[in-house]
Amino acid sequence: MEELTAQDCEKLTVEAERVLALNEVDLSGDYYHMPNWRHYPSLFAWDSAYHAVTMLHIDPEKAKRELETLFRQVSPDGHMPHEVLVPCAATRAHPLRNLMRWAVQWQYDSRGASHLVDPPIYVYAALLAFRKTGDRDWLMRIWEDLCRCLDYLLEERDLFGDGLVSILHPWEAGTDLSPQLLPALGIHASSRSDVLQANFYAVLLYRFCSSYGWDPESLKRENRFVVEDLTMNCITIRALDSAAELAVYADDEMAARRYSSRAAFMAEALEDVCWNETDGCYYPRWNSSGPVLARVRTAASLLPLFTGHCRADRAERLIDEHLLEPGEFWTEHLLPFNPHDELAGARPWIERKLWCGHCIWINFNWMLAIALLEQGREREARELTRRTVKMIEREGFWEYYDSRTGRGKRIRDFNWPGLALDMLNRLSPS
Repeated sequence: MEELTAQDCEKLTVEAERVLALNEVDLSGDYYHMPNWRHYPSLFAWDSAYHAVTMLHIDPEKAKRELETLFRQVSPDGHMPHEVLVPCAATRAHPLRNLMRWAVQWQYDSRGASHLVDPPIYVYAALLAFRKTGDRDWLMRIWEDLCRCLDYLLEERDLFGDGLVSILHPWEAGTDLSPQLLPALGIHASSRSDVLQANFYAVLLYRFCSSYGWDPESLKRENRFVVEDLTMNCITIRALDSAAELAVYADDEMAARRYSSRAAFMAEALEDVCWNETDGCYYPRWNSSGPVLARVRTAASLLPLFTGHCRADRAERLIDEHLLEPGEFWTEHLLPFNPHDELAGARPWIERKLWCGHCIWINFNWMLAIALLEQGREREARELTRRTVKMIEREGFWEYYDSRTGRGKRIRDFNWPGLALDMLNRLSPS
């Protein structure tokens, strides 16, 4: 078995520097990275968080600048936009992509900001940046907007009234067409005809939400798509604890108490609402008029480990019965977002939909490696990191990887694999 070495860290750093430089934008005081300059020529919220985490190991000042640019995008109503369009000249995008951006401009507000939200992993990234640099002046510049976007989720998106955050569109989970979200969309992976619905679900649902002005209460009443998603809620819990820690350095005692107590409250609600004792697993819940668990396993089912609040007995079951189970997640190529047995019987169209098929996403590897370390499972965290790093070294930086072969898929020179640099540095490879 190849062990990780300092040379692995050096090689990964060089490649991360190359790829992020390709996707860098630095103009008019704004600094950030596009996920990929050809295919995603915009500022994306949770992507910028991942870019900042990577940049903390390359250039911490640029990491802070990226997050400061991001927090300036918070909308007047308090939500952090999933995406903000940038001037086409800044993106270096090819003409077809610019034409596509023009064709869908109805999806954005007057300043080019999306109505969608993202899981607030950027708050955790801000905590990592502050721990790295200790820059209180920087913290105070982002503090008000950081609180505003968290408060929006807590106050405007608790649509089931249980303390958890609801999403109104699958893109708000960050996991697009995740199999866990298919039941709420009325899409069946085994159906021939549902491929058509899958092709148009995003645009049709976006237009539907726009027709109600993206008002959460109105969309709750309509109940077209209202989901207590695991990715959104687990990351929000982590973000609340991160904000509580940052509040101490911002001399905001009230915020520290509020965010700490809300994190604990949300974590308890997650345990009460999303845990299934029979399966030893967590699932999202959908249907605001009659809540139902979507009993489909994905790597999001493991994310309660990342909250820091998962009950000890349940954490043990999640790790031993699911995460480390060779027939589910602990496969040759780590870590599949969808366990192989959940994909049995799915139609071939599944493989063509993001997050639906046999895929490995590096952001989930990163979060689960952190979770394993915090659970005292250093050996498993080291092995997850080792296989992730070796896969990236072999294949390069891709949007995602095939969980059957480890091959890079879809878009090359995508930034997210840079998170493996943070995974490596947490383990201090020898």
